[in-house]
Amino acid sequence: MSQPKENIVILGGGIIGLSIAYYLSQDPNSNRSIHIIDSAPTLLESASGYAGGFLTRDWFDPRLAPFGEFSFKLHRELAESSDGHRRWGYCGSHVYSLTLNGAPGAARGEDWLLEGTSRAQAVGRKTVGHVSAPGESVNSDGTPSWITPQEEATWEVVAGTEDCGQLDPRKLCEHLLSECQERGVEIVPSTRATANKQRHDQSSVLTLQSSVDDKAPSFIRCTNLIIAAGCWTPRVLDTLFPGHRVKLEIDALAGYSIVYKTPRYTKPFRNIAHGEKGKFNARDKYVSYAIYCPSTKHWTYSPEAFARLSENEKPEIWVGGLNRDQTQLPLPELATDCKKLMKSEDLANLRQTAVHMTGLPGLGGNPTEDDLEILREGLCFRPVSKSGVPTVGRIAPMDLGADFRSGLGAKVWIASGHGPWGISMALGTGVVINDLISEREPSVDISALQVQTRAPGGSKM
Repeated sequence: MSQPKENIVILGGGIIGLSIAYYLSQDPNSNRSIHIIDSAPTLLESASGYAGGFLTRDWFDPRLAPFGEFSFKLHRELAESSDGHRRWGYCGSHVYSLTLNGAPGAARGEDWLLEGTSRAQAVGRKTVGHVSAPGESVNSDGTPSWITPQEEATWEVVAGTEDCGQLDPRKLCEHLLSECQERGVEIVPSTRATANKQRHDQSSVLTLQSSVDDKAPSFIRCTNLIIAAGCWTPRVLDTLFPGHRVKLEIDALAGYSIVYKTPRYTKPFRNIAHGEKGKFNARDKYVSYAIYCPSTKHWTYSPEAFARLSENEKPEIWVGGLNRDQTQLPLPELATDCKKLMKSEDLANLRQTAVHMTGLPGLGGNPTEDDLEILREGLCFRPVSKSGVPTVGRIAPMDLGADFRSGLGAKVWIASGHGPWGISMALGTGVVINDLISEREPSVDISALQVQTRAPGGSKM
């Protein structure tokens, strides 16, 4: 007698939801129907499509260390098995901290990422920077030529290709989406889940409502409900389970970014370790760069610049770091509304920073010239957990509210709050959610990521 079919609904079509669907659909012998439901008419219009794509093995809170390293390895495995070097520009990354004259105190550009983490003493762990391949031009200070030489600058090596990596997150998401669709995963855009009713047979029925028109609602049965809606996760949880006791403290941190081409970065940087036996990144033909900077007289925030590769190994530069909190930029209803919130003065500010860091050096002491070709401008919202770790796991029936305590409805899971590490931790999240739904021991320790609850009557935030 065959097992009853699992009907799995994932709310959220960003990189977390796509990674979960990718690993859930990987087993050809599973009896599963998988559906990704997203409120936006177009996927990848927030963090998953506009993030920098920086990966790291161990820049995490110690509670996240095993999980972060596990996911970092998964990124390399997926890239090597699916031609990710060409399809989404995967490669190892050299990481530098750039401090300019006028930076306040001893602040460092990557400090906000490293605070309280296992890499708080990152500088000094690795003392050898990237060695340029023969024929590659470099500046007089030894930095790669895509970076504009800076007066009175201090460069420090933070990490190398064994610890850090880079990719184009939009292209990775498009690959995951394509694979999911080939396996029969249904994608349902422009749709909100507005109500949930349990059926007392280990399943529930979701009411689905269009987010763009007034069409009559539809319904879908599910045995597993996974909420992976990024910054919108608290809203979804409150809508479907108004009496829940889950402590989900997630702030929406908005961040601007630009992607552009420059005449000084037209060919990928070659990896001198390519083909060497025993090297972690021996299969990478190319390498990328990440530069973190503190605030200085030239800018009031901490910019980040990534010289990365896109599809077919096309060079491009991503610059971000200009962030706005919820009081300055409230979270919109739909991810596709993010662009409507972009302010021209903020984008001009970020472009000015990009020109200062990577523009054409001025002659005779003149300012750097703007010869950048802008490919894309973005504003995205990242789900930053106040606890410092994401929430990944099942919500106990007793914590869903009075109407769901019997446990006779669908199992409810959550995967959100990854902060700046959503891209880096996405694949690991997909694997462990698949493990849990398949009733296997998780492939890595996620005890620090379990769902937290609040005291009865306590605040949800």
